[in-house]
Amino acid sequence: MKSGLSIVIVNYFSESYIIPLVDKIVSNINIKNYEILIISNSPSLFQWDCDYLDKHTINIFENSTNDGFGRAINRGVEYSKYNYFCMINPDIDINRDTLDKLYLFFNTLEDEVGAISCMVKNSDGTMQNSFFMDRGLTKKSFFLLYLSKLIPSIFFHYMKIDKGVQQDIDLSKPFEVGGFYASFVMMRRDAFLEVGGFDRDFFMYAEDVDLFRTRFIKRYKSIFYPFVELTHFSGKTDRYGLMEHQAQVSYLLYLRKVGGYYLFVYVFLLSIKYSLLLLISLLLNKKVKKEEAFSFFKSLKYLKTILKYPKGYSSMPNSLKIDEIKD
Repeated sequence: MKSGLSIVIVNYFSESYIIPLVDKIVSNINIKNYEILIISNSPSLFQWDCDYLDKHTINIFENSTNDGFGRAINRGVEYSKYNYFCMINPDIDINRDTLDKLYLFFNTLEDEVGAISCMVKNSDGTMQNSFFMDRGLTKKSFFLLYLSKLIPSIFFHYMKIDKGVQQDIDLSKPFEVGGFYASFVMMRRDAFLEVGGFDRDFFMYAEDVDLFRTRFIKRYKSIFYPFVELTHFSGKTDRYGLMEHQAQVSYLLYLRKVGGYYLFVYVFLLSIKYSLLLLISLLLNKKVKKEEAFSFFKSLKYLKTILKYPKGYSSMPNSLKIDEIKD
């Protein structure tokens, strides 16, 4: 395997974001060997000419149907030719030296480190929740977490419940995390392929949590490098405004795969929570997270389908996609 960096970007009607992103990457990158692979889940409308594509080693692959994010990334990694790859969401504004510094840092690490990422910020400059500290689920912590969402948290102030990025963290040096969310992650190609890549059952969302918590963590470490940053304009590529609903359904699928206990606790406790919130909003004539409640109950219509997916990895021919998202 050649030494270098393969940059994988998934397109779904996101040309207006990908074109300036790619232009910025190729204008600033100093890595000698690199390539850009764009996996398009929609008919691509890029205006680059052949000379530009050849000069910057940009390859565009068209999918006949929209099979989702995870399958597209898997395809890009399989086509890649370098030992490192970086998945980048289209709606990211990358700083000029981010890729170079991360790549150089990765090359100083032992082979047991399989993934790294950097500081991801929101458009307002605040730190985005781009990683999680916990390395898996435990029945006790999971139950307490969602029970605390039902009962006023004052009763749970003494219980240790992982709050991810909200924990006290030291940003003065790199540190190990449980895993990353997939908006921007650099990984060893062989490590990603060794654990099977993203589970093909996930259309979009939760595939990253599933990968890192269920398979990747058993063999490789993930390191957060806080000295470079980028901006993620989260949700800008949501063509139909349905991604929050898809994320909810995908999370239910993730819980199904890790065990029926987790799925039952989540559905049972949140059903009580949102039923009470809706009742309060009706009695007091107040808008109390109605949209959040409706999104949760709407996702439950997929439970019958979700239960057809057994525990484990990539078991079904089609990924779980909500009905409203078109191919």
